Amino acid sequence: MPSSSTQDANSHAFPTKQLTILAICRFSEPIAFNSILAYTYVMVQDLHGGDDTDASFYAGLLVSAYAVAEALTAIGWGALSDRYGRKPVVLFGLGGVAISSLIFGLATEYWVALLARFIGGALNGNVAVMQTMVAEMVKLPEHEPAAYASQPFVWTLGGIIGSAMGGFLAQPARFYPHLFPADGLFGRYPYLLPNLVSVVVIILAIIQGIFFLEETNPRSNKPALDDVFEEDDEVVDERTPLHRSKDRRSSIRSQSRAVSDRPVFIEEGLPVAVEQNFDLRRSSFGTAHSIKLPPTSPRPKESFNGRTFNFTIIMITIALVLVSYHQMAFNTLLPTHLLDKPATAPGQVDLIGGLGYTVHDVGVYLAINGILGLLIQGFIFPIFVNKVGVWKSFVFNVVLYPLAYVVMPFLSALPSVLVSPGIYLSMILQSFFGIIVIPCALILLKDATPSPLVLGKVNGLAMSACCLARTLSPPLVGIIYSAGGSAAAWLSCAGVAVIGIVQLFWVPRKHVPT
Repeated sequence: MPSSSTQDANSHAFPTKQLTILAICRFSEPIAFNSILAYTYVMVQDLHGGDDTDASFYAGLLVSAYAVAEALTAIGWGALSDRYGRKPVVLFGLGGVAISSLIFGLATEYWVALLARFIGGALNGNVAVMQTMVAEMVKLPEHEPAAYASQPFVWTLGGIIGSAMGGFLAQPARFYPHLFPADGLFGRYPYLLPNLVSVVVIILAIIQGIFFLEETNPRSNKPALDDVFEEDDEVVDERTPLHRSKDRRSSIRSQSRAVSDRPVFIEEGLPVAVEQNFDLRRSSFGTAHSIKLPPTSPRPKESFNGRTFNFTIIMITIALVLVSYHQMAFNTLLPTHLLDKPATAPGQVDLIGGLGYTVHDVGVYLAINGILGLLIQGFIFPIFVNKVGVWKSFVFNVVLYPLAYVVMPFLSALPSVLVSPGIYLSMILQSFFGIIVIPCALILLKDATPSPLVLGKVNGLAMSACCLARTLSPPLVGIIYSAGGSAAAWLSCAGVAVIGIVQLFWVPRKHVPT
């Protein structure tokens, strides 16, 4: 029988096995999310009988529908995970993604595809739950940066594969007629194959989760801790239940409170190149490589009675919202512009149409965009910010951000050999600016927070505002594209970025307590 010291050592070891199992579950989701981005625009056209009227708007709705439904049901799934355990909610959420993907691939009417996306978001209970499991797995603070970095890294990797898969497996009867006849199953349902592959990957993730994923909810593992949570609405962390009962009795909370200040995570089911979640209570920011933050002072015992949302917090949150809007608009506008048919002859400025690429080409561009994001986040981001500084990095990249959008409307005027480099230039600029700006803004936001006790509130406001901006931007930029053409859509992104530059004049460099 192992000694108590051996058991204690094992309980505080880095949870490599369980993090790997959870990462496989996590990996399957962005494959399904990101695969649709490569073909959503042409799918909408097909579902409308070839009519491309307002296709960009309807494509944007398909992208956003999942996130809207997910946001509406997140609290309910969190409550269920507190009561019945994290594991069943995670596995059921994966099942919801699989059902959604299958219905989406079989859709022959637009409303069916939209309903499938909404159902997928409503059935997916993995908002916050997976990151909460990570927090409950990790016992030592020194293990937290590596453990937390694993989830967004896996998300980015899955997004890269999903983007390529969507581009190469959509419309198989058109691109691989020798394997998939036009009168066969995949000829009748041209977007079934990428979704079917997603379903298979998700089912494999569910199976390994059933047998190997361990429950982390302390209430499930230790019934005696059912009521150990203090009556304190302000001081919460990732081990705090995702939904608290009204009957909370005070007692010792040593095992559940032996962590640093961290709030519950929020995520959104939007197909982005890199995961956009953030947590102000972490000691570092970044994905593949973290920027260490200065150590914070110990948590004060007393409650905080001052003003939580000061002027600096509001201004930085507005800056984050503006960046989130045009960043997500880029992610949905890029494939639409690449897939749309040109409105002018080659070599002329086309302010209305697109570049006329195939879904194969779009899949390659989106996958490379994800790889660029991973490289910038892993290598360039920490070096750049450490050399330049947080404030200068934030201002420098906000000022230059419009350049990422003004390139695209004029690519049609370039010789054909320069169009592809121009697309890559725009993607590099967008990835670089976004990956630098957001973490720097979060550091400034954390510095402006008046007390560690209200970091959860500040994080909740900023994250909710950014999620709302990213959810609204796909259909809004789609409306602009349909009404004014591709140039109007790209220049609208640049316009929002310019508003962000003007807004810098109201962002204090450093918060001065009043």
